Amino acid sequence: MIQQNLHPIPNGLMPDRVLDEEAAGVVERHPGRPRDTALESAVLSSTVELLLERDTREVTVSAITEDSGVSRAALYRRWRSREELLAAALDSVRTGIMLKRAGTTLETILNSYEEAAIDVDGRVGVLVKKRVAMGLENDQLRALSWDRHVSRRREPIAAEIRRGISAGELSPDVDVEAMIDLINGLYYYQFVVRPPGPDTASVAETRQRVRHAVKLVWEGALRR
Repeated sequence: MIQQNLHPIPNGLMPDRVLDEEAAGVVERHPGRPRDTALESAVLSSTVELLLERDTREVTVSAITEDSGVSRAALYRRWRSREELLAAALDSVRTGIMLKRAGTTLETILNSYEEAAIDVDGRVGVLVKKRVAMGLENDQLRALSWDRHVSRRREPIAAEIRRGISAGELSPDVDVEAMIDLINGLYYYQFVVRPPGPDTASVAETRQRVRHAVKLVWEGALRR
């Protein structure tokens, strides 16, 4: 019999408990079972809107089910905890960095990051900041966001840096992950922590400042 009356955790910071046997992994799912994309879209959309409107502690599973109209049991069949759902919702508004091939690896990365940085504005910018804040409070959410979403978004950039190493542009001993961290940090600080103003001139100034900073990092990685 499915148990429906578990006590919710009051502060909304810890994972909500699984409500039925299937969500807990007791009932085996049949391979190839189709995913209800309409349900998923409704839940993610409601979660995003609630994150924008409320204090993050108030974005509980109860609030999400009430807003989306999706039952707790159905929600937990797709996401096993509040943290999984929050991580997926935060990722749903972000797009991956699409590489725009240029003459060199440096120019390819600069062009690609600049286009992606333009998207970190308005709603997306607010959610990026909330993700950082929630991750500092909740280790599970931070780990889930990294493992399932953020790390995958880095893969095209890692491949491009490795291509630059193979092509002889970069030193063979370059630490690819550290290189990505340095570049990401520069763009994050300039476009999220210290965002440009709404005018075109301010955006252009920020873009140029980040370009200079990335080139300084790149100088240290060049093949000698």
